[in-house]
Amino acid sequence: MLIVDDDIDFSESLGRLLALENYSVLRADSMASAKKIVQQHPVAVALVDIRLGSGNDGLDVVRELRRINPDLMCLMITAFVSVETAVQALQAGAYDYLSKPFHSEDMLSTLDRCVERIQLLDAQKLNDVRLRQKQQMEALGQLASGIAHDFNNILAVLLSNLRLLEERIGTAQPAVTELVTEAIGATHTGSELTSRLLNFGSRPEDEDQVVDLAAMLPDFAMMLRRTLGKEWSVRLDLPDQLYMLVFSRGLLETSLLNLALNARDAMATGGTITIKARNHHVGPVSATEQTRPIIGEFVAISVIDTGTGMSDHVRTRAFDPLFTTKKRGDGNGLGLTMVDNFVRTHGGWMEIDSTLGQGTTMTLLLPGRFQIGPDGANI
Repeated sequence: MLIVDDDIDFSESLGRLLALENYSVLRADSMASAKKIVQQHPVAVALVDIRLGSGNDGLDVVRELRRINPDLMCLMITAFVSVETAVQALQAGAYDYLSKPFHSEDMLSTLDRCVERIQLLDAQKLNDVRLRQKQQMEALGQLASGIAHDFNNILAVLLSNLRLLEERIGTAQPAVTELVTEAIGATHTGSELTSRLLNFGSRPEDEDQVVDLAAMLPDFAMMLRRTLGKEWSVRLDLPDQLYMLVFSRGLLETSLLNLALNARDAMATGGTITIKARNHHVGPVSATEQTRPIIGEFVAISVIDTGTGMSDHVRTRAFDPLFTTKKRGDGNGLGLTMVDNFVRTHGGWMEIDSTLGQGTTMTLLLPGRFQIGPDGANI
């Protein structure tokens, strides 16, 4: 709450009353000081005296504050109540007005209405954002499906030739056979990726399987070391016990590979990528999205790099479809969107911790099912 009044005694008294109701209160005595506060603090409601002795009319203050923050709820405080005053206050952008002297119950009731109004506006904005995201995802889904269909045909030819090559080599050349087997495995992963593109935004329940991260991640790290090159090392950080996951292993590996390749790109001259997994309990207070309470047992899988990091602007837009900081040809801005979509459709979410020049930690939080002990027994 911001109180704009040049009567210091009244301002302090009103501030103490609001503080007793658990409102965080800031005070200003002029347009200049009020503007500075609104520019530097997340003010939700401003109570503005209609007549300021600093040479500024309260109506002008309201107009200026709402120019800075159009969502700011303003209440006029006036000792001169008239229809004309009320009309002027509303025309200036005020939500309501209070007439001096006023009872604390009347003021608190008016503030409650302001808070309800703010919550409704926030909910409407969130719905608008989700609607735009849904429309964007549907458009991307149509585009991705067309690409996936053509790519699937190419993979079918590739897989057919690899199978034929595997038959002809047989067991005569074990080293070559191993390479062909890996290529076939990569083709199957590519096929799963195209299936994911064909079902962009949906959850393919029939592909789910029990995934033991303690067994999967070491194999994944070995594949990653061969893929990335000698300039980049891969380190695993796993606890003795981890919850099991029930997902498509191929989609999970594809998501982690996407994050690992992004981590590599952020360390152009080489570095270390750490893959870390931990059990993670989420209670109602620590849920990251208050509009969608998430409670329960999760596994946090982090891909950590020591690269260039992200600015605040890039971090807030990282999951936006088609947003990329890479030059043309190196990225299409769909990778993180697809990873985020995979995690959300399976009941989880993603978090980013990044600082410019200090690296990035991308974390997938996925619902855990049950634990595996050191001896392989369920806990």
